[in-house]
Amino acid sequence: MFRQLTRQIPGGAELLFRLHPIELTSLLEQAWTFQRNDLSQPVGHPDHRSDIPGLPVRLQQLFEGFDRNQRVFSSTSPDGCRPGHVRWEHLSYAYMLESTRLMEIFRRVVALYREGEELGVPSNGAEHWLRNTEELFFRESAPFFITALSSFVRPNGDTIRRNAYYRMFGMDLTHPAADPYPKPTAANTQFVSVFEEFLRETWVGIINVRNTIGPNPTDHAKIADLAERLSDMLTTRRLASNLSREEFWAISTMAWFHLTLDFNSPIVSSLRAEATSPEQRLFRIAERVRIPAHAMSKSFFDVADAISRLLISIETRAFADAANVPVLFNDPLVTPDVQTVITHWSITTGRDLKAPKVAPNP
Repeated sequence: MFRQLTRQIPGGAELLFRLHPIELTSLLEQAWTFQRNDLSQPVGHPDHRSDIPGLPVRLQQLFEGFDRNQRVFSSTSPDGCRPGHVRWEHLSYAYMLESTRLMEIFRRVVALYREGEELGVPSNGAEHWLRNTEELFFRESAPFFITALSSFVRPNGDTIRRNAYYRMFGMDLTHPAADPYPKPTAANTQFVSVFEEFLRETWVGIINVRNTIGPNPTDHAKIADLAERLSDMLTTRRLASNLSREEFWAISTMAWFHLTLDFNSPIVSSLRAEATSPEQRLFRIAERVRIPAHAMSKSFFDVADAISRLLISIETRAFADAANVPVLFNDPLVTPDVQTVITHWSITTGRDLKAPKVAPNP
């Protein structure tokens, strides 16, 4: 979400990091208020994620403070920020980024800066980043905001996210949890097997898309069936706005740290961790704070946006009809995302989805 807010503004990230925490919270409230709201779609659909209201307009205006807040938001929305036209990333985006261990690494960064001068004295820009990061992500959220999830019932933000990942994907993060979290029985425990089969069958279609001679093993009907099963799984977890706030807060949290690593931001420079890619910056920061980043962090960064777009399309049932399946093989926008997901899912899991299927023994 934060990356969407800065994408079209020169120096937008620098401006964002210097805003007051209440302004950043207000921007998130606006993003929630201006979400796509197609009432013809069921609640939980990517174009109608939730009917839960954000702050009332009169209260939201109190927190905006000055016009810069609205200008930042309206200038960067891909839909011009018209009410009902903001679509945020899929929960899978947050899962992939959190798998790099960036949350633990940056928690340690904030702690070391606040406890002493082991990491040096932060620059002025880094101090703004530290204040906002601690206020937004490492303390109890202010009540009544859409992002205020922690409570006496669920006090730990890390376990809230892990619970959401497990419910949606039947998957835990790649590193152990510091605290136990509830694993509900109502979870998509078949997601991984069905999704991998979908990717394998789609890869067959991609490599045979221009096959005009000889047999073509592409099975459009099977791919459509797998896409429909995935859509049913994901949308079932979203009934009645379920997981909508958890998803919004998880992707906003990870987007903040993703934006931090997208360039040599003030905190990256203050840590002397400048590099040419997000994963290299993360590796250097991890070395400074002595918490190892995941060895496959590059793949997690590379796949995050692509898998988000692909799963949103699957949720909208874009490929649930066999007639639409060829879009996966030869569309200039969709096919690169599918290829990216297949490549990096194979790398991060160690299961080669491009390998030919071995026929079972008779």
